[in-house]
Amino acid sequence: MNGFRIRPPAAAGLASVALLAALVPALLQPPAARPSAGSAARLPDCAAAPAGAAACTRWGPAAALGHGTVRTYAEYAGGHPRALGVSLTAAALTGLPTAPTDGRHCYDADGDARIDGMHECVGGHSRELALPDARSASTELPFRWALFNWNPYGHNPHGRYDVPHFDVHFYLVPQEERAQIRTGGCALLIACDQLNAAGEPVPAAYLPAGYPASSPQTAEGAMGAHLDSRPPTTGTLSGQTFIYGAYAGRIVFLEPMLTKDFLQQQRTGPAPHRTCEAVPQPKSWQVPGWYPTRYCTAYRPERGDYTVSLTDFVRAPATQDLASGG
Repeated sequence: MNGFRIRPPAAAGLASVALLAALVPALLQPPAARPSAGSAARLPDCAAAPAGAAACTRWGPAAALGHGTVRTYAEYAGGHPRALGVSLTAAALTGLPTAPTDGRHCYDADGDARIDGMHECVGGHSRELALPDARSASTELPFRWALFNWNPYGHNPHGRYDVPHFDVHFYLVPQEERAQIRTGGCALLIACDQLNAAGEPVPAAYLPAGYPASSPQTAEGAMGAHLDSRPPTTGTLSGQTFIYGAYAGRIVFLEPMLTKDFLQQQRTGPAPHRTCEAVPQPKSWQVPGWYPTRYCTAYRPERGDYTVSLTDFVRAPATQDLASGG
């Protein structure tokens, strides 16, 4: 029989049962979950990604921060954005500046010919960050650039934001337009002749429910007004919150704000080292394009970086498309 033996039918049947018993649990297992937008999954760089890659990452230029760096990144899938954020190396959280601000946006409010860095300057320590080069008309991303701020003592209004924290502004207007918002002696050191523009109400259609249409008391030089859904009685910020920035009746930036402690907890706390919340949505957007529905704060062990990102983008049509039902 050429060295082969025929297995008795009973033995063959028992072997088949054993094989089936081993396979059934595996077959019943659900498929591995696909990483959600902005997740900790390590994606290939778009420049080196193989043709047909499901998703990839593009990076903006790095800027020094603390003992490390901060830079923007964008994740794409099928040519569409799925996350836009900033990445901080772990070393960036060590050696952070301790002076109140970098002194770039100040105003001698009391006229004593001296600048008090704690009370007469705004913006903390800022980094103006270019978005990845891949941002183009084809992606329909409405964001132009990012402004990252480290505030070692927080900032006004006192009792709300005076805790060490980071502000991550994703701007919808060019840097030149933001630069025209000058410092001065009104509200949060904004030029008094620009206070009315900063306090101009945003039309209700372009503002999520629960946000004030106008907040001139939070109008800041070199930024604009800060619209927060948290009532003033909420107390000092803990964790993260989401701010809409406004000027001249328009939304000019979207801003995740988070405490330094909260960011570090993403590394020291239990897995998945990531906290996401919904981005409150307006009925429509003034500019068509892709907008986020969630924002996330995370630590990525495999990269050794912290991220603050806008995620889960959906395309918003032009206002006239909404009106026509198109």
